[in-house]
Amino acid sequence: MFEILAEIYIPIAIGLLLGAYLKPGERELAFFSRVVLYVFLPALLFLSTYNRLLKVSEPRLLNLSALSALGVLLTFALTRSLREDREIVLTSMYANAGYVPVGIAHALWGEEGVSSVGFYILGNNSLSNSIAPLLSGRGRTALSLVRRILLFPPVTAVILGASSGIARLPLPDPVLPTLKSLSDAAATVALLQLGLEFGQRPGFDVEGLRAYLYRLAIVIPLTVLFVKTGLLGGVDRGVAILESVMPSAVSCVPISRELGFDSGRVARIVFTSTLVSTLVALPAVLFLLKP
Repeated sequence: MFEILAEIYIPIAIGLLLGAYLKPGERELAFFSRVVLYVFLPALLFLSTYNRLLKVSEPRLLNLSALSALGVLLTFALTRSLREDREIVLTSMYANAGYVPVGIAHALWGEEGVSSVGFYILGNNSLSNSIAPLLSGRGRTALSLVRRILLFPPVTAVILGASSGIARLPLPDPVLPTLKSLSDAAATVALLQLGLEFGQRPGFDVEGLRAYLYRLAIVIPLTVLFVKTGLLGGVDRGVAILESVMPSAVSCVPISRELGFDSGRVARIVFTSTLVSTLVALPAVLFLLKP
């Protein structure tokens, strides 16, 4: 238990210290975030999904995608029915399905856990990216939404990894070692990046707690339903439970900028929900999931 917590919190703490010492600006943070998003996470998700489906096709993995997509849709419906502001709606429905869970799943279940996280990301990010533009007054064509989803690197990596694994496509020798070296570092680098984000966005905001509670109110009962009905089992069950307490996605900040929301408010909400999730909910879930 202590070793798992150390693997998670030490990189976050190092990121916090680096942020406090180096004081990176928004441009530096955005660049590093894109390196993680476009290089490290896709390598990890592609390789883990490819290796898992290369051995055996598992259509039940799509149950994780269905669970996460349904969670997004129901949380969106709840917050809209309560007439919440668009910043609250966005941060409630769009969960951090990648940065935090990838590191934990890798520590608990190895590549199999990471591939399960990938399929959870597939549902969560695809639907969140489709719905988010509806919160702004800006029109979006169906083609632009499809392009937005498919060009989101983690989603692309999962789709390519799944299709390559199912088709039993061999990876060329130079490609596999390169992907593996990036993949091995990805979980730690993602947690380090999260620590850097923490260090630059201090300030507890009660709205972050409200947004987080909206998500918990929908996703926890939904996850229990999927588990109790036998739709999820084994590692997939563990990943679903882990994902059910995840906070708002760090990606909400750049998305809010793009759509013309109050990005400063969104950053405070993300920081608060992440703080509550990682310090309160996550230790409880790790205790529940401990081997």
